[in-house]
Amino acid sequence: MLERVNSPNDIKSMSVAELKTLAKDVRQLILDTVLENGGHLASNLGIVECVVAMHYVFDTPKDKFVFDVGHQCYAHKILTGRKDSFSTLRKCGGISGFPKREESVYDVADTGHSSTSISLACGLARAAYHNGSDEEIVTLIGDGALTGGLSFEALNDVNNTKHRQIIILNDNSMSISKNVGSMSKYLMKLHENSIYRSLKSNTVEIIDNLQLSDREKAYSVLYKFRDAVKYFLQGGLPFSQYDIRYLGPIDGNNLEEVIHALNLAKAVKGNVILHVVTMKGRGFIEAEENPGKYHGFSSSSSVGESFSEAFGKKLLEMAKEDPTIYGITAAMSSGTGLNYMQKDLPSQFIDVGIAEAHAVCMSAGLALGGLKPYVAIYSTFLQRAYDQIVHDVCLMDLDVTLCLDRAGIVPDDGATHQGIYDVGFLSVIPNITIAAPKDIHELSDIMEWSKTFTHPLVIRYPKGCYDLGHQYINNDKIELGKWQYLKKEEKAEITVICSGALMCKESLSAHRLLKEKGIDIDVVNARFVKPIDKELIASLNGKKIITVEDNLLDNGLGSLVSAYIIDTGLDIKLKRMGITDEIKEHGKVGDILKKYALSAEDIARCVERSYET
Repeated sequence: MLERVNSPNDIKSMSVAELKTLAKDVRQLILDTVLENGGHLASNLGIVECVVAMHYVFDTPKDKFVFDVGHQCYAHKILTGRKDSFSTLRKCGGISGFPKREESVYDVADTGHSSTSISLACGLARAAYHNGSDEEIVTLIGDGALTGGLSFEALNDVNNTKHRQIIILNDNSMSISKNVGSMSKYLMKLHENSIYRSLKSNTVEIIDNLQLSDREKAYSVLYKFRDAVKYFLQGGLPFSQYDIRYLGPIDGNNLEEVIHALNLAKAVKGNVILHVVTMKGRGFIEAEENPGKYHGFSSSSSVGESFSEAFGKKLLEMAKEDPTIYGITAAMSSGTGLNYMQKDLPSQFIDVGIAEAHAVCMSAGLALGGLKPYVAIYSTFLQRAYDQIVHDVCLMDLDVTLCLDRAGIVPDDGATHQGIYDVGFLSVIPNITIAAPKDIHELSDIMEWSKTFTHPLVIRYPKGCYDLGHQYINNDKIELGKWQYLKKEEKAEITVICSGALMCKESLSAHRLLKEKGIDIDVVNARFVKPIDKELIASLNGKKIITVEDNLLDNGLGSLVSAYIIDTGLDIKLKRMGITDEIKEHGKVGDILKKYALSAEDIARCVERSYET
């Protein structure tokens, strides 16, 4: 069936049996490709029938599909003319693992973060009303994303847009970590209520078999009866506080049932929430049994302990010794390494769900209460809590440690997941300290040091494992704002100051390349980005400095060093190396380093040019 599909129009005339075969073909292509390339597997396997039904019932690209988070868009991409290029998924120069407008007219918005879809749909609905369009606005949002505060803000606005929206709630009882909180329990109650499910099925069957002239009135009477029973069984109508019609729950992996429900949603006047229950990892037994493991699948494995694992183990060790230490995650316990604490010390572990702003603000409350919170969040998601960092943590100068996983260049996932902004937006905030360990051993040392530090602290570290493979001059004791020489040569005229594990690795490799050419440089590990080591910089008066960082140059390490040199009138020639613009590409770290001239070879070339001038 898949060979016959080059656009959604090609499936409109298919029978249900053919659509089921098509769904199997799509699922197999997803499975084969992700096991080869890596990517988001379980969520995409679970949503195949739903996406096939969406394209069968609706008329894209006129009708707009908004994918929340976006990592469940693989079937959509395959059905919208990208099946032949799907083998390039997440590869450099290939198709993205998330919706991307520049890739296809069928991708309405570049989505990669959670809980944004209904807000985007509210804007699209208003635009459709303004333009007099009869297009359908269809949102696909997961139950995990529905825990995000932005979702509730948007639901509160849905009925104000004057243009109908259909919201498909994909309920697989699973975000990246197991869902937590009241919304998760509420949805579970809905789809586990066998009496209501039977009532719902029978009501739909009755409506379908009606041969009445006033069919609309019959719909209304039967729905009111069903809703009254539903209210009694469940203690209230789902989403009634938002005055949005609720349909479901239905079996989201039953193609016929989803098609029927989507057509019913189109027939209902007003806004609709269609609750579909799907199985994450469907069709691949390992992913069905362990959806968390196969949420983000990697085809390659790193050698050695990752920063996430090292962080999680160290925090558990510290928390066992100090009952005031708490580990906080926003639905990413395994990804951040907090699963160790979750398993062995659950009394000091908190998962707030997909709610980064709440995680940070709540941690401020913990600190006000005399506790010591460590909040583990991916760098790219921290920006969702910027106001809380400024207003609730830093202005009160509270003892909150923000542990930024996936900081710097992040492979494969593309622009929405790059951790290249945090230094820029954090460095301008008062009362904040930013640390960037060069390896997992220094991460452990900084965490140990943080036990007695009582002010806002950020510890940023990259995805994966970096074995630098070099001998350092010393393993200096951690002191606030003090840097460390990794290489110090007697005849060096240029000092490379690098920040973070990846850039320390590349800078040390550049040192080796230059050494082979008879060129000596000093290499300094700027393990504190803020405050900078003013004493060390002053000692370089009359020399040349190259700063190297894998984040945006604006407000980064190089900017802070430059400002100090200018303000103090030091005679230092400075060259900054970093990222000058957003990273639009997805691909391996090495590919991105070369693209943005941050590889060891690029650093070495920069040093050679500096010697020439």
